[in-house]
Amino acid sequence: MIKSAKGIIFLNNKYLLQLRDNKKYIFFSNFWGLFGGGLDKNETQRQAVEREIEEETNLIVKAFRKILSVNFSVITLKKKRQITYFECKVIRKTKIILTEGQKYKFFTFKQIKRLNIIPMDYVAISSHHYRLIQHASKNR
Repeated sequence: MIKSAKGIIFLNNKYLLQLRDNKKYIFFSNFWGLFGGGLDKNETQRQAVEREIEEETNLIVKAFRKILSVNFSVITLKKKRQITYFECKVIRKTKIILTEGQKYKFFTFKQIKRLNIIPMDYVAISSHHYRLIQHASKNR
């Protein structure tokens, strides 16, 4: 099974997304998605998402809450995959330096609904968003 981890970065009521490169070999090329990637040998999911986000954006984050874990198979790839999504807190704000993808941008949840976005990433963002709504309504 191929394991990967992605991070939800939520700042000022907006989500940080990456427009993936437009290359044939990239899964969901030219789609918007969350930052993250595959686990290295002996690496935990939390370690992987923190490392990947730093490598791809120059941001230092702490993965502090698991939001969603999805196991799936893509028939054409013939391999099972697992993606685990974490809410990540930026612990060192620096200038974002993009090393993968075409560009990055912050979006509101309403804007994300209209994007060409990786389906599993949308599910994870939706889970995070509705958790925020539930939390806000409990604190009223």
